[in-house]
Amino acid sequence: MAERFTKEAREAVKQAVRNAEDVHAGEVGVEHLLLALLDAPVLAGFDLPRAELEAEFREYRRKGGLTKADADALRGLGIDVDQVIDSVEQSLGRGVLRPGPRRRWFGMPLEAACKKALENSLRESRDLGHNYLGSEHVLLALLQGGGIVAEVLAERGVDYAEIRKRAVSARAR
Repeated sequence: MAERFTKEAREAVKQAVRNAEDVHAGEVGVEHLLLALLDAPVLAGFDLPRAELEAEFREYRRKGGLTKADADALRGLGIDVDQVIDSVEQSLGRGVLRPGPRRRWFGMPLEAACKKALENSLRESRDLGHNYLGSEHVLLALLQGGGIVAEVLAERGVDYAEIRKRAVSARAR
């Protein structure tokens, strides 16, 4: 699969690792991959301020990986996630719900969702009839994967259909 990656996509994966290292994450997550893709041509014209996204991802990690949709569902059951987290952090310390570092044998490991997104990017490339794997395919896979990245992008008007349309038109040029 790696041989099909464009230079841009390869660089994005390397940048995702650096993004994870910069925030002392134990693994490379889908949010690190999205941050690495922000300058991709397929995202041109979307309002995706890096600082805002980074703040949302920090809050997501602080909440132990709960998305806004997860928190809303729990709120519907009468559970105030923010109140629970505040209580836990008062007792055990700020950031206690963030995943801790994992033991590494070689490089920084990928979270399961990140690994799946990279695997699914190959399928996205094939589905479009492309013989390469570019940043647009990685982004399509991230959008299909649901979770925090799809939620954050949807809030900003980035959806699968639009990115797929852009990927097709970019190939036609």
